[in-house]
Amino acid sequence: MTTPGPRPQPFSNEQISPRALFIVGAIVFGLGVGVIVGRPEVIVLTSPLLILFVVGVVLHRWPDIDLVVEGPARCVEGDEIELTVTATTTTGIPWLQLDVELPPDLDAPQGSSQALISMAPGRRTTVTFPVVANRWGVSSPGLVSAIARDRFGLFIASRVIRPHVNIRVHPHEGSRRALVAPARLHRRVGAHGSRAHGEGSDFAEVRPWRPGDPSRAINWRVSARRGDRWVTTRHPDQSGDLVLLIDSFRDLGVLGDRLVQRSVRAALELAESSLAVHDRVGVLDVGRTIRWYRPALGRMHKAHLTDALLETHVEPGLRPPRLEQLPLHELQQGTLIVALTGLLDPGAALLPLELRARGLEVAAVEVSAEAHLPADSDPTQILGQRLWRLRRAALAKQMREGGVNLVTWNEGQPIELIVTALARRSVRRVGTS
Repeated sequence: MTTPGPRPQPFSNEQISPRALFIVGAIVFGLGVGVIVGRPEVIVLTSPLLILFVVGVVLHRWPDIDLVVEGPARCVEGDEIELTVTATTTTGIPWLQLDVELPPDLDAPQGSSQALISMAPGRRTTVTFPVVANRWGVSSPGLVSAIARDRFGLFIASRVIRPHVNIRVHPHEGSRRALVAPARLHRRVGAHGSRAHGEGSDFAEVRPWRPGDPSRAINWRVSARRGDRWVTTRHPDQSGDLVLLIDSFRDLGVLGDRLVQRSVRAALELAESSLAVHDRVGVLDVGRTIRWYRPALGRMHKAHLTDALLETHVEPGLRPPRLEQLPLHELQQGTLIVALTGLLDPGAALLPLELRARGLEVAAVEVSAEAHLPADSDPTQILGQRLWRLRRAALAKQMREGGVNLVTWNEGQPIELIVTALARRSVRRVGTS
């Protein structure tokens, strides 16, 4: 049993067209000139317009229509996708113009997002608009307008709707070299080499055979050369837990979500590379509200995690988030927390420092805003930028002194370099402790 669709509704705006007004003016002018001048041939010349107008008025019925806009739930940046507009009418529309308003991140490859169709009574027509997703994020088509005209073009009816279609545009797959590893690994199958000896893929050492060693570990070449049984030991492959903390509480005001967008881009690359080596990855979005996605594995989790990161945006509030609002009971020891922050709000930026004070392994990436600052020659603006830089430097110094591995990520710098710097400082901290 099929569920009937929504009943078509009348157009919201119905009016007489400029053509009808022109025809009425021509009829009145012709009849007036014919009567005043006394020339019946002028009236005869005007009669076709009069007949056209009368027939159009008699046959006209204001149409109704229902519009349904659909699109794919997900796609990849640069893909060509299809937006479909399904129109349903019970009265019939001789001329129907459909126009889809596209945002800047969606582009029509054919140069136009308009269509002109004709619909018979009681029919349903689907029109496809090919578009290209230019930029990753959550995109949605703007207003969809429908303009209907009768057969003679005497009457115009229009309707405008705002479709609720959200298209999650995933970015291209990032480099899998952007990989951060926790200091404490779990005994799950993964791609991180452990310091312990066991079954794995990385070579550890060759040693004499001991009771209990499996026969498949015997190194027959070394055993034949030394006249005794020797075995090859390897480092077991293990995995870790990674939590990406994104500071979305503040951004650069009228310039938009530029720092948050860069943070999301880095988080996507880190999540993809970590999931590829069987690490469990979670996301903690710290803004006006706290969004928590538990660490997990699998392709479905990767899709859900990507959707969650794409929906990250700035939700400014009056009060910064507090440590008590975070899911502290689920942030276990051994989990590496990588914070991506613009250091714009002290309350949100110092959350990684408070997590470090609780004994958690925390690293932070300062998303630099220097490339986004406007060049201003006003002394007051220059002084304000200096004070702003001093405050950011003070926050960075406070985080480093508190034990947080903090590196600065400048505009245009590959995320792999940042990951390498984080790993280098982690090794240096472990060696000095």
